[in-house]
Amino acid sequence: MSGVGTDGVLRVTAAEGRRLAIAAQRLVPRGAPTRRGVLEIVRDLGFLQIDPTNVVARSPLLVLWSRIGRFDPALVEGLLASRDLFETASLIVPMSDLPIHSATMRAYRAATSGRPTRFARGSLEGAGGGTWPERAAAMLARNPQLRRSVLSRLKRDGPLPVTAFENRAIGSWTSGQWDDDRNVSMMLTILQRRGEVVVAGRRRGQKLWSLANGWLPATTPLSEAALGRETATRALRALGVATPTQLRRHHAFGTQVTRAAIDELEGKGLVRRVTIADGERAWSGTWYAPADVVEQLASVLRSWKERTTLLSPFDNLIADRARTEQLFSYRYRTEIYTPPHLRKLGYWAMPVLHGDRIVGSVDPRFERARGELVVNKVVLDSRTPRDAMRPIRTAVDELAAFVGATKIRWP
Repeated sequence: MSGVGTDGVLRVTAAEGRRLAIAAQRLVPRGAPTRRGVLEIVRDLGFLQIDPTNVVARSPLLVLWSRIGRFDPALVEGLLASRDLFETASLIVPMSDLPIHSATMRAYRAATSGRPTRFARGSLEGAGGGTWPERAAAMLARNPQLRRSVLSRLKRDGPLPVTAFENRAIGSWTSGQWDDDRNVSMMLTILQRRGEVVVAGRRRGQKLWSLANGWLPATTPLSEAALGRETATRALRALGVATPTQLRRHHAFGTQVTRAAIDELEGKGLVRRVTIADGERAWSGTWYAPADVVEQLASVLRSWKERTTLLSPFDNLIADRARTEQLFSYRYRTEIYTPPHLRKLGYWAMPVLHGDRIVGSVDPRFERARGELVVNKVVLDSRTPRDAMRPIRTAVDELAAFVGATKIRWP
């Protein structure tokens, strides 16, 4: 392990920085495939990103599989049903973080109440078809009767699926994308982001909506300063090492992280600066780590065991693409919306984590009718060790077993 420089800043190597990040993301050691094991991982990560694509399996399940191997997906459904986890518009998050997410809901509610106002992109910007405050406020202003009818119906008969509501919109939702004219669906998403409704379960894969009041437990609002400290601490714990920009990009907490909170945590000795270097060249930016980073790093290096696994395109480790490039010298972009003839990695290319490096990608799809996992393409980095293909094949075998494939077809 590297030591402290003459400036008093802890110096770690790039390999040590990567291992801190991988361990913080719970990718090593492998977790337990139990209810408690799943909940602990989600609490440490802070979120599982929701995406409707189901080429192999749903992304939240793949994120967990990368960390614990084969497990029963019903564990996640059970944790949602018991309200240990809950859904935001785009994430599955632990209920223990509700004070943080409640603050985001309150801020979004204030931003979408009254006259529509322009907001900087990235400020409270949402998923669900781009429900950022300016557009959401306009939708609410045009359709108060639709909002009232949705809430009154849920109060009377909820939980209910989206098909149970009548489309009473006066002004249709128009974005030029897939969600055009899906007025009830977009209204529910906006109300979810405002903290007025929640996803209370699913029936045959369809969301069941309920009023948030009475379903979500009551929370005591955090002060602005406390909120900044808490979100910065949680994001840093999930990332291992990070710059302020990377902390602000953390999906679950980023909108609440402030520079003042980071400075305060550093002043109190709760976080410390680190320098990450490849040889003699230090990485750009100001990097931070938890205060006990020396002990953490010693523990990680002492217990480190090489693992090879595949990562969902929406995995938390690689969600920040710029950070992925800096940590792993690996450029990754999803190609779901790329025309087939322009794809270099593949529609559902899953990056390969091999030890403390990302060495390439495997693009699989699950042919459910035939019970066959098809590997469309394997793209390896030029620096990939020659003996990496055997553990990559083992990782693909493990993925096949998880999704229930009885055979694998390689290109």
